Amino acid sequence: MMMTERGMAASVAGGNVLASFDAILAAVVPELAGRVQAVAFDAETGRLDVVPDLPAAGTQLRWSAPKLIAAANERVPGANVRALHVLAPAPAKAGPATAASEPAP
Repeated sequence: MMMTERGMAASVAGGNVLASFDAILAAVVPELAGRVQAVAFDAETGRLDVVPDLPAAGTQLRWSAPKLIAAANERVPGANVRALHVLAPAPAKAGPATAASEPAP
């Protein structure tokens, strides 16, 4: 409220894009669900940065970029996603199930 009174509007679209990315990805490219993570969104340029778990997933993301961008803009009003930037692959973070099965060093 204080920011609005002073004429400063905080952009929440970027946070909404990041928070909604898993659902957007599952709707557009369901075979990549759980294999890609959205890590950043630059509201000024409209660039959404994503990290796949494998190079093949990155290739599939690049092919599906127009559909993902359209779905993100449809699902998050005012987001204005204009580009999907696929970063270098990184292994998925170990969740509780995988962390428990890994041997201790």
